[in-house]
Amino acid sequence: MEDRDIKSILNVLVLLSIIGSLMVIARVLTLKSIRYVFLIWNIFLAWLPLVFSVLLLKNIKKKRPVIIFLLSFLWLIFYPNAPYIVTDIIHLSRYKFYLAVSYELNFNKNIKIWYDFILIMIFVFTGYILGFLSLNINHKIVKERLGSTLGWLFIVIISFLSGFAIYLGRFLRLNSWEIISNPRMLIITVLNSIHMESLIFSAMFGFFIFITYILFCSLSCIKSR
Repeated sequence: MEDRDIKSILNVLVLLSIIGSLMVIARVLTLKSIRYVFLIWNIFLAWLPLVFSVLLLKNIKKKRPVIIFLLSFLWLIFYPNAPYIVTDIIHLSRYKFYLAVSYELNFNKNIKIWYDFILIMIFVFTGYILGFLSLNINHKIVKERLGSTLGWLFIVIISFLSGFAIYLGRFLRLNSWEIISNPRMLIITVLNSIHMESLIFSAMFGFFIFITYILFCSLSCIKSR
């Protein structure tokens, strides 16, 4: 994927982030409900890993080891916020998209629930693409320095670590900031959360992240040809 292509994609993602945020604001003003305001915060967190990746790339070229280490650490901590946004789809479960009438299924024509469907999917789609771009930049960095095999091993490890981080965020309500604000509590909670349930969840989501990463890489290769 060329720099020109990345810039074009970023322009679209910025536009989608703005559109999604405006849709949330419109919903607040119209329905007097702040239900989905958290999506604006989530998409902000999804942007951070990409920002760290771009800064990391620039500082690697300038050979600044301390800044490189700091940015690598920040990227590792904040990256799971991008794929985590996929789990926001669960908020659609409160709606009835179809109604059982006799022996037939009639789809609900309530515009409000379809508005919320589009709203959430805009954030999910945008956040996940941001995550792919961020991961792809770091994949290339590792591959150029350590080779293709270790580059893909890096993707596998990050995918499954992110799966575990999503478990911590969704079920235990932990967030990336707590490594700074309350590191002791975070470490204890993480150690206590290593059990069969969390490992299975991590494996499932790790596989999902890994396989979709391969898919996006394949699509970018098709475009480059």
